[in-house]
This record gives sequence, C-alpha cells and structure tokens, in this order.
Amino acid sequence: MSTTVDREPPSTGSSPESDGGSNPARSTRLQTAVLLTVLGADVMDLLDSTIVNVGAPSIARELHATTTQLQWIIAGYTLAMAVALITGGRLGDLFGRRRMFLGGIGAFTLMSGIASASIDPQMLVTARVLQGLAAALMLPQGLAIIRSVFPADKAGAAMGIFGPVMGVAATVGPIIGGALVQANLFGSEWRSIFWVNVPVGLIAFGYAWRVVPKDKPHGPDAPTLDVTGAVLSGLGMLLLVYPLIQGREQGWPVYMFVLMAASVPVFALFGLQQRMRTRQGRTPLVTLSLFRKPAFVGGQIFGVFFFCALGGLFLVLILHLQLALGYTSLHAGLTSLPFSLAVSIGAGLGGALLAPKFGRRVLHGGVVLMAIGMAGVALSVEHWGLHLTSWELAPAYTLCGLGFGLLIASYFGIVISAIDDHETGSAGGLMNALQQLGNTLGSALFGTLYFNGLADGHSSVSSAATTLAWCTVVLVLCVPLGFLMPKRIKPSALEAH
Repeated sequence: MSTTVDREPPSTGSSPESDGGSNPARSTRLQTAVLLTVLGADVMDLLDSTIVNVGAPSIARELHATTTQLQWIIAGYTLAMAVALITGGRLGDLFGRRRMFLGGIGAFTLMSGIASASIDPQMLVTARVLQGLAAALMLPQGLAIIRSVFPADKAGAAMGIFGPVMGVAATVGPIIGGALVQANLFGSEWRSIFWVNVPVGLIAFGYAWRVVPKDKPHGPDAPTLDVTGAVLSGLGMLLLVYPLIQGREQGWPVYMFVLMAASVPVFALFGLQQRMRTRQGRTPLVTLSLFRKPAFVGGQIFGVFFFCALGGLFLVLILHLQLALGYTSLHAGLTSLPFSLAVSIGAGLGGALLAPKFGRRVLHGGVVLMAIGMAGVALSVEHWGLHLTSWELAPAYTLCGLGFGLLIASYFGIVISAIDDHETGSAGGLMNALQQLGNTLGSALFGTLYFNGLADGHSSVSSAATTLAWCTVVLVLCVPLGFLMPKRIKPSALEAH
C-alpha cells in the first residue's frame, strides 16, 4: 500500500509558478532569497558544531570542566541533532515546513543565549543538547523549502551548491572561534562563540519570516508522526555513543560494553518496526526502499566513517595545539587557514570541472589525498614535538584540505545519484542524521583515545600523533566503501556546476 513518503513530499509553500511565476525576475529573486536563507541557517549550525572546539580550553579553565564534560559539551550538540533530525523532518511534514523552520531558528537562537550565560558545565551541556534539538528542527526543512520554490529543472542546481558551501563553512569555524575567544569582547572569552548567534539568529528569523513561503494545508492523506520509530532510533544512537564518552571517566565497567552491544538489537528492532509500519500503510520514519539500494547504503556507511575521521582530526589537533603547545585560540584557529583555502580550491575544481567528468574517481582521489595529508599531520606532530609551528604543519594540512574539497564537492551528488527523485526528502534527513552521528562518534571515540593517552602517562605529542594516526586508518577504510557508490553523477545533481 502506498504511503505519503512514497510520493513527493507535501508542498510547503507557493511554487514559482503560483507565486510570481508570471514574473520571471520576481520568481528568481524569491528563489535566490530562499536559497540564501536556508544556506544561512545551515552555515549557522555548521559553524556552531565546529567553533566550540577552539573554545574548549577556555571553557575548561573558567567552568572547571573535566575532560569528559568537555566531550559532552562538544558531542552533546551533534548527538542530540543526530537523534532528532529524522523526526524533525517528519514534524515539518506534519505541522508545516515554514513553521518548523522558524521555530527551529528561534529555539536555536534562544539556546545560544542560554549557552553563553552558563555558570557551570552541566548548564552548558544542557544548553548544547537543546541547541542540537533546535537545529534538528530547523535543518531538515531546508531541502523541502528549496524544492517548493524551485522548478524541477533547477532544484538539483540549488541543492548542488550545498556541498562546497558546507565544506568551506566547516573549516572556517575554528578561525572564527579563535578570533572571538582571542578578542575577549567585554570580557566574554569563550562566551562570545555562543552569544554571537543571537543577533545572527534574529536576523535569520526576520529574513526567513519574509521570504519563506507559507505552508499549505494537508490533504486527507497527511503524514503521521512515528513516535515509536523516533524513540527506537534515538535510543540506539544513545546506547552507542554514551559509553564512548562516559566510559573512560568511570573506568570502563562491563556495563558500558553491554550498552554498546545493546545498540545492535535496538537498531534491528527499529528496522523491523519500520517494515511493519510500512506494511500497515502508515508513514515510517525513513523510506525503506532506500535500504534496498546498495549504492545508497554504501554511501551512508562511507559518510559515517568519513565524518568520524574528520571530527577526530579537528578535535584532537585543536586541543593539542592549545593544551600542549600553548597556542592562543586565535593562533590555533588560524593554523587551519591553509586547510580552509585548500578546501575552497578543491571544492571549486571538483565541482566545476572534475566531478561532472570523472564522477566517483574524484571522490576516491579526494579520499587518498586527504588520507596522505592526515598521515602527514600525524607525522608532523610526532616529528616536531613541542616545537611544532603552523608553518611546519601547513604542507600536510593543505594537502588534507585539498582532498577534503575534492571529496565534498562530489560526495552529495554521487549519493543523490543512487536514489529516485521521490526518495530525496527521506534520504536528505537520513544523510544529515548519519553525518552528525559520524561527527559525534569521531568526537567521542578519538577524544576518548586522546585523553586516555594523557591519563596513562603518555605525552600529549605521543597521544595526539597516535590518535591522528587512527583517524587516518578510519579514513582509509573509506576507499573500498567508495566502490559501492555510483560511478557517475546524474545530470540533475550537476546542474549547479
């Protein structure tokens, strides 16, 4: 029996044809404004998920946070988002994309203000978790909003912009964070990395209120919220990640390993529940046909491994530069500038020239370059020790950034090429959720490995170099996984280039 997810998601606003369609200039302005608004919300989220790394030492000093609490401050945001992203998309189906988008921006802004006013680690962790839940409400709506204002022949072009923009945004977070902490505006130190979201969020809310089309009422086959599926998927993720963050502080008791093992049957139960719900003709949390496509499944496994390695790289290197080498927040942030510039070059070359012609080979080339660069970063940390400078780190970090740019410019288009058009909505939510899960696993796993090394008496140099080497190993595993994805990118995913 067909369900609402087997068809095009309900439109959330006026189409270009119905809202200015007779006026091409007005229609184009609306499309551009909506695209910029959605991109702005996504960039605000991505900056917030990376910017906190550079403020971690300052947070630890002022709030007397333990290393475990620091990991929760960093990973709590992405974990909450990963748990709630798919549900957030379904809430948009249920109550309206515009309404949930505005609600998400408003809640994100409010939680940013509360985070900046935190008086202890527990308050900051709570604010970060609520911030992640707000982002999960905001982000999934963007894809459907864009599709509601762009005609079919231009929707692929609009969505194709996201990869390069998100890649660059992810890399400039540490630079912006370092500048804010170093500026110490009004004596705020680390607090500025959160309260800066307040004016930005208010502007984004006002702009979205003006340009995002109003929601249309549902027809008789309106989707329903799969509460059981949301609980099971969230529980499975929590059982997997919680022991990785909390286990070290508690001495790795047996029950921590039991919790991680328990995530497997919970995820299996989630899959069974989704299958039963689909057979009953009710709206599942995810479109099950996606899991019958090996290319899409392979792309998601690839994404989890890749973003896990990337999250580990950013976290461990930033912590090592500040905690062991005594870099200021700004110095640590600026150290990533070669990486950021290389990402821009790689994304530009990959998106405009290489991906349309060579498809999956660009993805593999990016992985290989990034793995060589990441291995070079680990060797540089080990070789130069406590005398490591930004200049000595720059060659390997540049190569790593170039590979990341090539990879990110082709990854989303390749994954989209593995699915049918009517599956795009569910696929987008699932991809975002698994990306955040990968980031969370990276922060939890490699953060724990790094701090374990310090606790066992190893030097910061040795702990950082070893952890970065393991990040490289995880990244190398993406090479065989890449062969599971389509060789070419379908034309609709290339129109942006």
